[in-house]
Amino acid sequence: MTHTDTIAAIATPHGTASTGLIRVSGPEAGELAKQLFRPSRPGCEWLSHHLYHGDLLAGDGITLLDEALVTLMRGPHSFTGEDVLEISCHGNPLILKSILERLMELGCRPARPGEFTQRAFLNGRMDLSQAEALATLICAQSEKARRIGLEQLKGSLGCRIGELRSMLIDAMAMLEVLIDFGEDVPPEDVPKPQMLIAQARKEFESLLSTCRQAKFITAGFEAIIIGKPNVGKSTFISRVSAARPKIADYPFTTLVPNLGVVSCGEGRSFVIADIPGLVEGAHEGVGMGIRFLRHVERTRVLFHILDLSREPYEGAGHDFEVVNRELARFSPEMIEKPQIVGVNKIDLPVSRERLKNAVDFFAEKGIRILPFSAATGEGLPEILKTMMLLLQETDTPERRGGLDEGF
Repeated sequence: MTHTDTIAAIATPHGTASTGLIRVSGPEAGELAKQLFRPSRPGCEWLSHHLYHGDLLAGDGITLLDEALVTLMRGPHSFTGEDVLEISCHGNPLILKSILERLMELGCRPARPGEFTQRAFLNGRMDLSQAEALATLICAQSEKARRIGLEQLKGSLGCRIGELRSMLIDAMAMLEVLIDFGEDVPPEDVPKPQMLIAQARKEFESLLSTCRQAKFITAGFEAIIIGKPNVGKSTFISRVSAARPKIADYPFTTLVPNLGVVSCGEGRSFVIADIPGLVEGAHEGVGMGIRFLRHVERTRVLFHILDLSREPYEGAGHDFEVVNRELARFSPEMIEKPQIVGVNKIDLPVSRERLKNAVDFFAEKGIRILPFSAATGEGLPEILKTMMLLLQETDTPERRGGLDEGF
């Protein structure tokens, strides 16, 4: 497929860095390079896939935008299958913005999200499974997810699907032979498409059996942390993930949900979030955070954190009921989700003294509570193990958006 327009975008994450990358794709990429770039050495031949050093110039041909390295990759031997220009410059956002603006002046247009990958697909540089694998690879939160994404990007899934397609085409050809010439063919030479169809079915079932596990590894699942203010929700999320939310001794420091990725080994991970603390008659701002998380598709489990060291202490059951009542007020759907109850600050003597009564209270409700300390790390492995098992149990076709039925 041939595109008549040339697109450009910053290809590195937003923020200040030592280097940044701008990618240009389209029929005018080569001409844009000649207008924008002044090579350090005269007589630049602009060979494909060669790296050139020089200066990037503004529209007056004099003002220097930056010193850079550029590469021109001629189609079809490029990521998109078109002529692609890659500009490696310094990573100051002001520099990247000025270069991008200059490219717009020269006739480029801003690339839409995912448009470079879309062009690669439309130009036959990758199939749909590879396009999805690229997103998996970029967003992988575990080593196993990274390996799965890379294997699919190399065409492993597309190759298997292609083999299955060939088997079904062969079976269809056999059926057509039987319809047209079945009476003229000796019995011993009659094609047996049912055997080929049965083999293809077996291969399909084998492929589908790995789908659930792969989705679990690459996408992860989400859990929500709930509780009163200052029970240790943000401390917990910072302890089990790379997230660094604001933590303080005073309440209501969490105003917007904090997200963190928890890795549980063997390539398994999930996304966890904490929301503002809930108290009796919580204000509407808290509800905004809850409603935001309610729309997260993969939300599976609520992790309810209690603090037995709070004063005045009205009992674990009281805090549990208050938080759930306020959660139901803002989001009736979320309160129906499975809950894990954890008792934080178990490293404090007062919490250990009150733990037995809390255990007895929740035992009557058929709920097992898990003591832990977000400050010291005590009990965290057991909580993560319990959460992961519950996430796996709640992974149903309906929650996956009908994934199994879709195939």
